[in-house]
Amino acid sequence: MISAIHTALSGLTGFGKQLDVSAHNVANINTDGFKKSETSFVESPSGGVLPVVQKDNSPGPAVLKDTAQGSMQVELSNVDLGEEAVNQIIAQRGFEANLRTLQTADNMLGSVLDMKK
Repeated sequence: MISAIHTALSGLTGFGKQLDVSAHNVANINTDGFKKSETSFVESPSGGVLPVVQKDNSPGPAVLKDTAQGSMQVELSNVDLGEEAVNQIIAQRGFEANLRTLQTADNMLGSVLDMKK
């Protein structure tokens, strides 16, 4: 029972981190030269998952921009808004699933304690 709670809590933490990373990427979508970060999950030795955040150093599109020094080629952000929207939906659903698991484990534990009385 406790391991289910621990696993659900690690999932909540992981998907919360994934949502934070995606929100940070979206907030910087118009920042020239910004490199997005990606979240992946690895199995924890004690059970559950750990979120691992890695920077994606692939180049963004290059465009010509007028600056004070004249036209210059500038690299834009490599964030794809469509990909980030999908990542946020996945994180939301994963968060909801782990929250439901936590609620179910809590109800089961409450039932066991009620039977013990």
